[in-house]
Amino acid sequence: MKTTVAVVLTTVLIATFGASAFPTVHRDHRKRQELTGPNGEPYIHGKWFDRFFMIIGENMDFWPVESQSTFSNLWKQAPNGRLLANYYAATHPSQPNYFDHIAATTFGWNSDSVVNITGSESFTIVDLLEEKGISWAGYAEDYPITQGCYIPYAPEYANGTQVPHSYVRKHFPFISFETIYSNQTRCNNLYNAEMFWTHLEEGKLPQFVYFTPNLLNDGHDTNASYFANYILKTWIDTFYYNDYFNTGALNYLSVDESGNTTGFNTVRGDNNNHIYAAIWGDALTNRDTYDKYDFVRYNHSSIAATLEMNWWGTTGLLGRNDTYAPVFALPYDGTN
Repeated sequence: MKTTVAVVLTTVLIATFGASAFPTVHRDHRKRQELTGPNGEPYIHGKWFDRFFMIIGENMDFWPVESQSTFSNLWKQAPNGRLLANYYAATHPSQPNYFDHIAATTFGWNSDSVVNITGSESFTIVDLLEEKGISWAGYAEDYPITQGCYIPYAPEYANGTQVPHSYVRKHFPFISFETIYSNQTRCNNLYNAEMFWTHLEEGKLPQFVYFTPNLLNDGHDTNASYFANYILKTWIDTFYYNDYFNTGALNYLSVDESGNTTGFNTVRGDNNNHIYAAIWGDALTNRDTYDKYDFVRYNHSSIAATLEMNWWGTTGLLGRNDTYAPVFALPYDGTN
């Protein structure tokens, strides 16, 4: 069944475009500038990339996202883009998937309610990055403060009612981990999204960049079309044409989970948490048209596994699902 789905999707994709549709990018990702993070931290060179950027949408199945031209064009036209066509989220609802992004596990959590992950369980990719001197930061739209740990679930008006369509804690996983929220130095790596654009303009992005749109822009309170329009108007110029952003970089765009939970873990296809995910940047090497899509069954723990392999040359350093999750194929090695 899996092979049949892959063949069908391959046929559809090949019919959509030819090899001539892809711009050839000749950047040598090994020739990297000596860059620094926001506080002057020198970049630590990795095997494939020096910076990993990720941005997350909300609650959409694979095809409703891929059917939007913004997203179907992203992996075709962004520098060295690739579709991760067989990518799956971990669970439902949203929050545990966000935990998986930085901790390589959902902790078996099945709620969007506020939770604090404490003790040894609060060990995340942040701990690994800092041990190696790799800079990191989280940026969130409508984050109520410019910098620091904002503990409440969401911003509120003076009368105590929640600001609608804004920031929510469940989509910004750092706040839920004791090793971060109890450490002021680490809290200082959490920013309102406006600081992302400042750091980008200054050429001082950290090496691990986690970006969370607000509830309108990520599609949570809207839909795939709204999310696509937000990406088109706010991000595409950066994604396609910003040399600093794409040099020595692996960039990633996905959603947290599918929108349809019917038959979760029992029905094949989109109902089984199949989601859109695309990667690009000069960390990737595509030899031909077929390299534009990858059918390895990746999941959110593949993020940690890929970071570990890039900077440490091994996986499983968190001792969780990063031990088994497949590493993004950088460059394509003929196994997918």
